[in-house]
Amino acid sequence: MDLSSFKDIPVVDAHVHFWDLKAEVEMMKIKDACRFTGINLLSIYDRAKVNQNPECIYMKARHPGSFYAFGGLDYSAIFSGQRRAEPSLCKQVDAMIDIGLDGVKMVEGKPTERKVIPIAFNDDFYRDYFAHLESLGFPLLFHVNDPVEFWDPLKTPSWAKEQGWFYDATYPTKEQLYSEVENVLDRCPDLKVIFAHFYFVSADLERASDFLDRHKRVCLDLTPGIEMYYDFSAKSDEWRRFFIRYQDRIVYGTDIGGGQSIAEATSRAWIVRKFLETDDEFTTPKESDNLLGGPEIPFRGLELPNAALEKIYAGNFERLAGPRPRGLDLAKALAECRRISEIAARNGVRPEDNGAAQIASILTTSRR
Repeated sequence: MDLSSFKDIPVVDAHVHFWDLKAEVEMMKIKDACRFTGINLLSIYDRAKVNQNPECIYMKARHPGSFYAFGGLDYSAIFSGQRRAEPSLCKQVDAMIDIGLDGVKMVEGKPTERKVIPIAFNDDFYRDYFAHLESLGFPLLFHVNDPVEFWDPLKTPSWAKEQGWFYDATYPTKEQLYSEVENVLDRCPDLKVIFAHFYFVSADLERASDFLDRHKRVCLDLTPGIEMYYDFSAKSDEWRRFFIRYQDRIVYGTDIGGGQSIAEATSRAWIVRKFLETDDEFTTPKESDNLLGGPEIPFRGLELPNAALEKIYAGNFERLAGPRPRGLDLAKALAECRRISEIAARNGVRPEDNGAAQIASILTTSRR
């Protein structure tokens, strides 16, 4: 899809995933096609491979200045039966900073992932970690919850069921997860946090306003969850006032994945920009991936003023993560890739699938 008709404003996509070195060329083409001035790559934990930090490190090393990277945590010790992380979560944050990563990404608040790591966010396990992030001013992009209909088998859309995203009584409730986060934010009011997918409060404008009013450092990203755009469109005048009022607290994102086609990726970028820049009615493009499925009900855009767009597209994220990506300490990055590759090998990851080992080899060669 052609994005050339949109306004000539810098855009940093704060929410992109990258997990496969083979997708490097496509990712660079996506960056150009979507007219991104920068991309924030998000790593998440992986039970076998530890996390995708090496892949994010690789892209920062190969393309300096183009990619921010928010690292995922290492839960290897927890998966092996220990009761605490090793290294500690605080030491992991310090290591990310020393390496040159730009923040932390947590998907642990998605109900499926909470089953894998069944530790409440207000548990002592996380207490020092959140306090450490707050004290350092190191930003966190945090996925908490899912759309409310995923807890109702009659309302869960088929595309979500295909992903296993429907929740019975064995999963935490939506309000339980919100309650835990409220406790964290009460203890750490200066935590620099972006909640992914608009914190799944797009169906409740009053709750969204109250949340931002009570927690002055919190931001929400616009990454689809396509349901949020139906919610916004149903009350477009009210939501337009909300977006203008809280223009300093909203962050652009798409949830583009490194393995996507250029057509699918640009479709995501097009939807969000069309919604923010115009008051047109439009539907999901046919090029979109299946996670953007939904009823053929038109969206209605908000046609925000330029001052708000400049903040949402780049300014708010840069205020949190810095005006440009941090530089890498290649020696420390290499050491971390080697550490992760050794754990992955012990977990049975085959050499040809061990991205951390491959990246360690590439970084070693590049330093000679």
